Amino acid sequence: MLKDWLEAMLSLLFPQRCPACRKWLDGRGWCQDCMARIAKVSQVALAVHNLTALDECMAVADYTGSVQRLIRDMKFRHATKHSERLSQLLDYAIGPNRYQGIDAVVPVPLHKDRLKERGFNQTVLIFKPWAARQGLFWLDALVRIRPTAPQWELSLKERRKNSKGAFSVTRPEAVVGKSILLVDDILTSGITMEECSKVLKQAGAVAVKGLALASGAR
Repeated sequence: MLKDWLEAMLSLLFPQRCPACRKWLDGRGWCQDCMARIAKVSQVALAVHNLTALDECMAVADYTGSVQRLIRDMKFRHATKHSERLSQLLDYAIGPNRYQGIDAVVPVPLHKDRLKERGFNQTVLIFKPWAARQGLFWLDALVRIRPTAPQWELSLKERRKNSKGAFSVTRPEAVVGKSILLVDDILTSGITMEECSKVLKQAGAVAVKGLALASGAR
């Protein structure tokens, strides 16, 4: 009750704008027009990108415009407040029963050095609250065992080499026989998710579906 009152007072004193069109809002988030335009689930063409370990991969938005800006501000300007708005795109685009058969949601991890430098994994901040609202079990089951260069800096061949052998399953007993939803903030070539899917299946996962907040790949 007190939290609701405080949020109402803050909205009154400090009104928010839609991050896409800059329209004034009553609350925090996106205007309905921009939400409907931006948050549209699309399927990534696995065969086109030669992704064989993933059973399915979806993206909620294009990595352009306001979505790109908010993600970049999170990662490079420590604007963690944007995680709430980005998570709202997941709520809008994905129905409550879309991932009913999923046993666990597993985030793509950062390397420990990158995590220490940044202070957070943006994928966790965006997806973990959404998973809780969906009633999905959250499982930190992967570790990045060596540092890797940002994929967007590399050619396709370099991306494959960059990600190969970079991930390991920390809790194999927790993924054996399970259907996993692998989540990440951005999907470009899909190679990072592909490598994560490979090690999850090698550890005994029966299915791995991918879900990215934003994608430049189709």
